[in-house]
Amino acid sequence: MMISVMWPNVDAIPPTARCRLEPLKTTHARVMVDVLADPGLHEFTGGSPPTLDQLQRRYDVQSVDHSADGQQWWCNWIVTVQGEGCPVGYVQATVAPFGGVLQADVAWVIRLADQGRGLATEAARGMIGWLERHGVVRYAAYIHPEHAASAQIASRLGMHRTAATPDGEIRWESAG
Repeated sequence: MMISVMWPNVDAIPPTARCRLEPLKTTHARVMVDVLADPGLHEFTGGSPPTLDQLQRRYDVQSVDHSADGQQWWCNWIVTVQGEGCPVGYVQATVAPFGGVLQADVAWVIRLADQGRGLATEAARGMIGWLERHGVVRYAAYIHPEHAASAQIASRLGMHRTAATPDGEIRWESAG
């Protein structure tokens, strides 16, 4: 099934109280390589900090707003704290039709030095609100079973833990 609604301009996302969510561009790789450099940030997601070249290649792909077949919308935003100027992480959503409605798989990453400030919850809430205004009614996040901070964020976003564990991660989902 093709997505039947016109995809909105990703630039139109409003800022939250503290966060600005800027659509991802390949040029963000230069500043984001430092944001993602801490090996501890990859403890639950696997992998290691990307090099600048790896991040530029990744962002080349992720800065496109939909899959080639039009079945998914790819939404990626860099999170910057207003007044502080430099990025602290990102939020993302992959939107696709499921069961006759639009559903988004969402994720958030905030650098370790800025965790505990509520930025991931605030930025993800802003993203979800924007997605809801554009027809998305269900959300899911896949969280490592030992990642208590991300589980707490999912709960704050109104998601509940399910019994599903694809690839060893716990699926959290909204009631919608």
